[in-house]
Amino acid sequence: MTTTLDSDGFIDYAAFGVGEDDLPSLRALAGIWRSAVGATAAAFGSSHLLDEFVDRTSELPLRINDFGWQREWMLAWHKLSGRGFSLADMFSFFSHATARAEADLFGQQAQVGRVQLELFAILRRSVVAAISCAIELGEEVRETEAGLPGEWVAMRTLREMGESGQPVAVLSVSMVNRQALSNLTASELHSLPGLLSGQLSSLLRPQDKAFVGHEGEWLLLLADVTSMAQPALAASHIHRVFDHPVRLLGGRGVALEASIGIAMFPDHGNAADEVIQAARLARASLQTSREPFAIFDTAMRQDWQHRQQLSEELREALRKDHLTLFLQPQVDGVGPSCFGAELLLRWQRANGEWVPPPVIVDIIEEYGWRAQFTNWLVRAALHHAAELDAAGIAVRLSLNLTAGDLLDTDLPELVGQCLESWRLPADRFTFELTETALMRDRERGLEVMTRLRAMGIRLALDDFGTGYSSLSYLATLPLNEIKIDRSFVVGIASSIDKLRIVRTIIDLTHDLGMESLAEGVEDVAQRDQLLALGCTRIQGYLYAKPMPLPEFITWYRAFQA
Repeated sequence: MTTTLDSDGFIDYAAFGVGEDDLPSLRALAGIWRSAVGATAAAFGSSHLLDEFVDRTSELPLRINDFGWQREWMLAWHKLSGRGFSLADMFSFFSHATARAEADLFGQQAQVGRVQLELFAILRRSVVAAISCAIELGEEVRETEAGLPGEWVAMRTLREMGESGQPVAVLSVSMVNRQALSNLTASELHSLPGLLSGQLSSLLRPQDKAFVGHEGEWLLLLADVTSMAQPALAASHIHRVFDHPVRLLGGRGVALEASIGIAMFPDHGNAADEVIQAARLARASLQTSREPFAIFDTAMRQDWQHRQQLSEELREALRKDHLTLFLQPQVDGVGPSCFGAELLLRWQRANGEWVPPPVIVDIIEEYGWRAQFTNWLVRAALHHAAELDAAGIAVRLSLNLTAGDLLDTDLPELVGQCLESWRLPADRFTFELTETALMRDRERGLEVMTRLRAMGIRLALDDFGTGYSSLSYLATLPLNEIKIDRSFVVGIASSIDKLRIVRTIIDLTHDLGMESLAEGVEDVAQRDQLLALGCTRIQGYLYAKPMPLPEFITWYRAFQA
């Protein structure tokens, strides 16, 4: 294992894209950072060791490249962690401090300059470099639970291998069906990383190295690679290992699938972190492919850069309230009459492009903006309800929760406060949940659902039949409604199999004392078949596409006339 202790300092900023010339510029943020650190520390209480750590951390922009300060800060970190201040506490501390500094720097500005954005990016990367170094110093005396060193060591090792002139292949290996782990016991989950690490390491040559990367990821460094055929062959061998269930210590087998991305050093990047990122980008490209592995190409980085640009614009859109909600009517097909509407996320970029909602949500989750987005979503939904009330339209509104929302135990309190502020009844709103979200953490999700239901919020299961939930689990959930996915509705008039599925879902819904609602209804034949099966609540292009609030008001008045 390599060490972080160099003659010129502990912290390797270059590994995180920060040059020596960048560090002096951080002095401009010294006041903002000190204020943010002090305010954050107040939430963690006070102790001698914490105060010492806060004092050293406050000096970061001024003394970040000072070897003496680095030594003092590392010592303060390890004193604090040795007295019960966990790694999660450390991450929380720096996450809150960075977020507060960002809000103080940009919060009151109508427009943020590129220089300020770049300066804050340098601060953020420098903080990550310092944290990673402190963690890796701990790894020098204890390996990870998987029995392997971590990502920081992988970057150092890759850089050293590259400096010796040998070409190196980087493999990013990750599990893609992590829901298979949901039924494992705590002891089995604890032993699994070590078992997988052992299997992967057994496939490597003596000169190759294995490391633990992000959650559920392994980084493999293959030395002296003369052609791309070698890492491709290694990836094939690794993928075949997962063709058979992994045998746990208790004898039980668990079926896992691996996704593998490959990149070459120095062909795919001049720096270690660039090549590791390239391997991850190659692996990410497999989300829309059934191939066992992918090799990096420059188009992947272009796609990533496009996503980065999107994320910057989305951050501004969130901050300036430029997201919007369209309404798609929900109709009682017997009347027919409109009883509600689903609120659907929409965002149009400055260049006129409409960004697909799943992309928006993915970026929000990736960058940790879920809480900010959910706060906006709930308030926007209540604002729409108030606007509809003012127009004399008291329909029920549905909105979609993310998997993260369902596990947020603070969500019911947020919703309750907003309802009280807007003086709106809870049963005016339906929160739609997906089966995938329900599988993330059943116990915690059920707690949040139960509290929302107790407030009077209606709950609907969206896209039923496309996920993983069992009928026995479904019966335990406090749901009001099950939505029949469009994929079943489309073929209801032409496919006997689709017809049977829809009939089963409707009968099940009635047996459980719930309501059913069919999505994606596009023609009269589909509607009539649904009505004959007992599903009267319909949503789809047959009646209307999603539309902005003013258009919905006009449509509603014409439809109800």
